Amino acid sequence: TERRTLGFLIASAVYRDGLAAIFTFGGVVAAGTFGFSATEVVIFAIAANLTAGAGAMVGGRLDDRFGPKIVIVTALLGLVLVGGALVVLPGKIAFWVCGLILATFVGPAQSSSRTFLARIVTPEREGEAFGLYATTGRAVSFLGPLAFSGSIALFGTQRAGMAGIALVLLAGLVALLPIRPPDSIR
Repeated sequence: TERRTLGFLIASAVYRDGLAAIFTFGGVVAAGTFGFSATEVVIFAIAANLTAGAGAMVGGRLDDRFGPKIVIVTALLGLVLVGGALVVLPGKIAFWVCGLILATFVGPAQSSSRTFLARIVTPEREGEAFGLYATTGRAVSFLGPLAFSGSIALFGTQRAGMAGIALVLLAGLVALLPIRPPDSIR
């Protein structure tokens, strides 16, 4: 159980940094690549947060029915695929559609990550596990920004930066796949 918890903490730290990078750099990409005005960026940010909340509610129901790992894997696959599409699709409408779909997947990935941990942690060690969950997230908080800026530096375009974030999400997904899901709901 402890190895599974450690593996999950590492995998989730990686993909959670990719999730954070989506929100951190979404406005930058909206303005720099898709030509959004400051007002449009704010409106989009509000819509994205509402969409993420709605996605978390739906994801919670799916988590209860199918388990957190399936929800996380599905959300990460959706994020990688839609993020990849956004790298090549032009125009504000593409950003609006893909961006809101991305936000919809972010909520379930975040919320199901917490339930996954709550279900795999050894009883009486929950406080320690959630403390490590927060700490591991901070420990790798450079991955998303590094992938975004490094890809831009390497390829000379913000679209490449979006691909860098998708790669961080994919790395987290790959790290998560071998981790055995919770046995049952406690």
